[in-house]
Amino acid sequence: MDDLYWNSSGDFVLDPVDNDLMDTKKLNYRGAIQRILTRLQSSKGDWKSSPQTGANLKRYVGMPNSAEIGREIENAILNELVRSGLVSPQELTVQAFPISEGAIATIVQVTPAGQRESITLVHSYNLVDNKLTMRN
Repeated sequence: MDDLYWNSSGDFVLDPVDNDLMDTKKLNYRGAIQRILTRLQSSKGDWKSSPQTGANLKRYVGMPNSAEIGREIENAILNELVRSGLVSPQELTVQAFPISEGAIATIVQVTPAGQRESITLVHSYNLVDNKLTMRN
C-alpha cells in the first residue's frame, strides 16, 4: 500500500483531480522521503507497533555543538535508515555540520542503485529544543 501524501505541516494533501486523499505514488520518491522524515523525527518508543523505530535525536538536547556530536548525529541517522533495510548503506550519505551555537545542519542523500536521480534532504536540528526543521 502506498503512503498517503502529507505536507510539511503534517496535513494530508487532496488530489486536485479527484479531490480524494493523494497518495505518494503520484510523485517520484515522495513515499521514500516521508519514510525518511518519519524516522528522523521519531524517537525509540514513539511507535507502539514499531518501538525500535526512530533516530532518537532527542538524546542530543543540551549537548554542546561540536564535531563529535555532529559525528554522533551522522551515525544515528545512518544507523536508523539502514537498520531495517529502508536504505542500503551503499545508497546513503549523511553529513552534519554546525550552523550556529545551538544548531546542526544535516544533509541526507540517497541515490538508489541503478538510478541517476537522488533524494537530498537538508535539515537543521536544534540542540536546545529538539526541533528538526526541513530546509529544502
